[in-house]
Amino acid sequence: MIWRALFSRFTVADCWYNEIMAPMDLLTEARRLPVTERLALIDQLIESVESDATEPLSSEMVSELERRHQAYQAQPDEVEPWEVVRERIRGSLNAARDRRPA
Repeated sequence: MIWRALFSRFTVADCWYNEIMAPMDLLTEARRLPVTERLALIDQLIESVESDATEPLSSEMVSELERRHQAYQAQPDEVEPWEVVRERIRGSLNAARDRRPA
């Protein structure tokens, strides 16, 4: 199991995850996992968010998520790294801010 790989030296009785390691340390450890285990971890995290959600997803949100997933499945090489997307968003926000009257 993926969590066993991340927390092999700890038990749940020892402490909560943030007392074991900071979130960035957790991310660093997760990145050391093989790709298949990282993907499984992503699935588990998404499931945990879904189960913790206080409001169900709207049908529009579900449709959009399914559309995006199908687009990814059709062309997995067309994915942009988060860093590229983040910089494009920041550039758009900065440009919009610069266009506003003072």
